[in-house]
Amino acid sequence: MKPDSCTSLYCSPDETSTDYCLKCNHAIWFGSGKDRNGKLWQWEYTPLYGPLFVGKRGEPLARQPIQENHRAWEPFEKWKKAKFRR
Repeated sequence: MKPDSCTSLYCSPDETSTDYCLKCNHAIWFGSGKDRNGKLWQWEYTPLYGPLFVGKRGEPLARQPIQENHRAWEPFEKWKKAKFRR
């Protein structure tokens, strides 16, 4: 699957290889999902660094949900599983 954005100088705009993109730190996917309480979470995801949770305007949240049991991780993991299934 092609990323939503890629800043690599070496990737071709026609690149269709998911194997390379899934290991590339230049590949970025944007996602969102609601937690069990109905709150919408948005993120930018890179395979190398993981998710960066962002606000309504795309700015990084000042307090990132870092604990594994934080409710933001549930929609992220669901999105990631659906997006990158093989």
